[in-house]
Amino acid sequence: MKAHEVNPWYLKIGWTKNPFILDIQPELMVGHKDDVGRIVKNIDESQKYVLITGPTGCGKTTLLKYLSHKYSPLYLPKPPRAQDEFVSIFRATILRPSVLERIFRRDRTTVYNLAEEINRKHKGNPLLFLVDEAHETDVHVLEWLRAITDQIEGATLVLAGLPVFKETHLSKLETLKQRITLEIELGTLNKDETIDLVRKRIENAHGHNLEPFTYDTINEIYKRSGGFPREVIKLCNHLVHQAIERNSEIIDVSYFEDKEIIDEIIDTKEILSSLTDKQAEIVEIMSKSNGVTPSELVEKMNISDYKSKVHALRAVNNILKRLESGDLVSRQKKGRSYKYDVSVKLKSVLIDA
Repeated sequence: MKAHEVNPWYLKIGWTKNPFILDIQPELMVGHKDDVGRIVKNIDESQKYVLITGPTGCGKTTLLKYLSHKYSPLYLPKPPRAQDEFVSIFRATILRPSVLERIFRRDRTTVYNLAEEINRKHKGNPLLFLVDEAHETDVHVLEWLRAITDQIEGATLVLAGLPVFKETHLSKLETLKQRITLEIELGTLNKDETIDLVRKRIENAHGHNLEPFTYDTINEIYKRSGGFPREVIKLCNHLVHQAIERNSEIIDVSYFEDKEIIDEIIDTKEILSSLTDKQAEIVEIMSKSNGVTPSELVEKMNISDYKSKVHALRAVNNILKRLESGDLVSRQKKGRSYKYDVSVKLKSVLIDA
């Protein structure tokens, strides 16, 4: 079959293509309605700094792409690695010179007068900067980005990254931390939103409703994916390819007896079995509670190995960071503190176990 031809199975069920290719389609974004509204409001008000965090696969990049379609921002899929990169980035985008400027005006832009040059050209008109994977940048570079943004009239900077960004970067940059006017922590999709995601993808391929998935299958997809959009799409894609191999026009729960699908769950169980004793103890405590603070964990666990409660609390915070970066725990702000719980994905594994 030629590359541009549609698979006969897709045509048989009324699709024009595979709806579950792992690409970013902001027009099909579901969930996070309230969060999106708050972000848009801050951008429209030209607030300076917005922070979006969330675990891998929760939809941060899709949200940024949605904002990119709504506005005309400078979008960076990766943050600069060095401060001098800012000059080349802005030269190639919002400071791109005209033909006459290239002929008659010598470019003397440096990182030190970059904001001045932007203000001269844009005269205070709104400018939106979107930076994805913010956790991958250096703290020193982030400080430069903050300093430049502060000086640009009408600029709004939206940073998106893993939750660990707060501890690895913001904790060292009080000047930036205090300037953030809106902080959003994206969670996973609920069951209705998961159904909506699958339906939108199918209808975008000219399919009908959830066909060929049964509702029981969608429920199982939600359970096994934990509501992570990326995992939902990957699992649907795998099921579709299994249906093509079987030449079946219905995808029911019997597909979950397939070894390859079960292996996805086994992978998470293997991660669970590789935890240290302290990590396993913390996960066990969290699995029996409805969210706990680090201090509450210290009260419930064996801390005889530590010199004091202060040392234990410091160790617990470090363990929680590692578990969070591995998408094994999630956290929600409650008042002035954070409560931690096992992630939805891990919770389903613990139930199965």
